[in-house]
Amino acid sequence: MPDPVTLVRELNHRVKNNFQIIVSLMNLRKRMMPPGRREDIRFIEEHVQSMSVAYRLVYATGSMIEVSLTELISEVVSGLRQIAGLSEEHLNIEPPAADALIGLDHAIALALYFAVLLPPYLDEAIARDGSVTIATDGGANMTILSVRGSWGVPVPLDLLRNRLMQAYAAQLKAEIVSASPRNPEQLRFVVDRAQAAKSIG
Repeated sequence: MPDPVTLVRELNHRVKNNFQIIVSLMNLRKRMMPPGRREDIRFIEEHVQSMSVAYRLVYATGSMIEVSLTELISEVVSGLRQIAGLSEEHLNIEPPAADALIGLDHAIALALYFAVLLPPYLDEAIARDGSVTIATDGGANMTILSVRGSWGVPVPLDLLRNRLMQAYAAQLKAEIVSASPRNPEQLRFVVDRAQAAKSIG
């Protein structure tokens, strides 16, 4: 009988491949749709693309249980930027001074959190010809993520996005600090390496 690590690796491999197929089918569908209708599937596309990043990274690491927080943020944000159509020079990612590892369950929740929060900021940057900055800070186990636009005013989110943000933050056991004219949108959570190591069992 295969050992648990082999089984988890095979499971993650199949999930990763399924996500790749779904993303490819959605891209094909989007190309076939009239330009004015492509926004109809964007919300789903952003979520599927973001989840696929978490599985692709965890499979690539070989550990099967955790991924680099810096790589996760960079790749999820890059994918959302491309979907939105924002040019690369209008997006700034400020990585942490030291990287951390995050368990797969938390990586998925964080990826989905970005899929909900970031698109309105990217759209606003396009409309204003501005830029968006995503910064990661914190010491020890605490991590603080912040999102802000160059225009200095928080982007309002609709009811669905607010509820989903709260749900994903709860999965991360995180605190959301809502944006204000003086402060960016922030998410504060603990990077629990011990929990990541247990997630396989």
